[in-house]
Amino acid sequence: MLRSRSSVFVLLLCCSALLSGCWNREAVWEATDAHRSSVVRPGESEADRLYRHGRDCMDTIERDDCAIDYFEQLIELGPDRRELIGDATFRLVELYRRHDKAESATLLLRKFWELGMGRISAGVVPHSTRFAPETVTTLFMVDVERLEQSGLHRALPQDAKDMMFTCDQALRERLGEQAKARREAKEQAKLATMTEKEREDYQRRRKQLRFGRGDDKSKGKSKPKEIETVYSAGGFCKLAAALGLADPRDFEKFLGASNHADQRVSLAIMRIDELEAKLAAAAEAGHIVAEPMPQIEGRDLAAMTQGMRDKLRVWTLSDFEYDGAPVQLLTLDRGELTMAPKAMIQGLLQARAHDQDRLHPKLQELLGQVPPEVTFVSLITPEATAAFLAEMGTMGRLLPNPAGLMIAAVVYDYAGLFVRVPTEDSVKAWVLLSLARKLIVNEDEAARAGEEDFMGNLDISQTRDGKALLMTNILTSGAVTNMFLGG
Repeated sequence: MLRSRSSVFVLLLCCSALLSGCWNREAVWEATDAHRSSVVRPGESEADRLYRHGRDCMDTIERDDCAIDYFEQLIELGPDRRELIGDATFRLVELYRRHDKAESATLLLRKFWELGMGRISAGVVPHSTRFAPETVTTLFMVDVERLEQSGLHRALPQDAKDMMFTCDQALRERLGEQAKARREAKEQAKLATMTEKEREDYQRRRKQLRFGRGDDKSKGKSKPKEIETVYSAGGFCKLAAALGLADPRDFEKFLGASNHADQRVSLAIMRIDELEAKLAAAAEAGHIVAEPMPQIEGRDLAAMTQGMRDKLRVWTLSDFEYDGAPVQLLTLDRGELTMAPKAMIQGLLQARAHDQDRLHPKLQELLGQVPPEVTFVSLITPEATAAFLAEMGTMGRLLPNPAGLMIAAVVYDYAGLFVRVPTEDSVKAWVLLSLARKLIVNEDEAARAGEEDFMGNLDISQTRDGKALLMTNILTSGAVTNMFLGG
């Protein structure tokens, strides 16, 4: 989690394009089971009642039929209770999959996506994000507070949580080696049960699933070492330590943003509880150093209110440099701390003092389409998306002129992963979907199973207007554990 996972998710999207998903622009999900009545507790709403009974049926008495019934009633009721609707949707998708109702699961998942779209969600990211320069082309955000409130997070083993957030590099390497060993052992165990012919077919299908991840002519060529962002180069962990925090899981929310072609143009924004007290303690301990009030062209600081002057304060992180220069901190909004290389600070101050929105217009547009209750989101401009897809070789060139990329994860007891690729090339998008269905036949379930169940619920489709590709997936706590720990 400490690094931007944008390129990883792009790879996932391209892999999903090769899977035999269900595609139907006109089909609509609807409940089919009969309604049943039950006792309402005092003060309990109809939505609460249906959700409670659905969970009891699924988790306690293990009756899938009544769980499906209650959750379908809740979805049809359509209450303005996203925390109930979201978890009920993901649970219902899992139940449909268990009972060979794949089409119902797919259509329901697409309905959830549509419910999330069309809602302006400027509050998803920290307010200070609006002052980021237009040269920023990618951003990601993790809502730690919302993640830790989820049932899925509570169900994860401690090692998986550490793998997400720890600043202990030795621990991270140890957990990584253990995960690699588990994956290799599972792969060898699977191969050992196959005949020679089955192994050949399995390896062939696995190779097909990786089609287009890079051209043969690029193999063997060494890539130049990638410059890290200010936050992935240790900034998140250094800042957490300076403020007396263990690691980024102690932030309420954190965001990283950068230019895809020049990672030196990068900044991070953290929402932190009791920030003022933590800053004062850090300054007293010498972990940060307060800088003189800045000079800002066109603004007289003496004429400003104290509240506005507080939003223009600057500190320098002690004992930490990035690209040979100091890293500095700003409080551009209450409860939020911005970290950036010194070269970017004056521009951020100028924008804040003059209340100028500078964020890239395409990122602003994509941000307005993000479901309001996301736990993770990554947004990428068209230019950056094209650059990432160029690394995919053949498969990247098949994708239809992307107008950006949006990835969002919503987490309850289950997690929902949503990817949207806007495009005006609706014909090419349709052709790509048709091609994907022919490339991989249904018997490739065995090859897909090798992806640690991460792609077990994948669906790729096209929006009703043909203006975007959609990828949706449901992840259980087991799938997330496999993703981080290999089992």
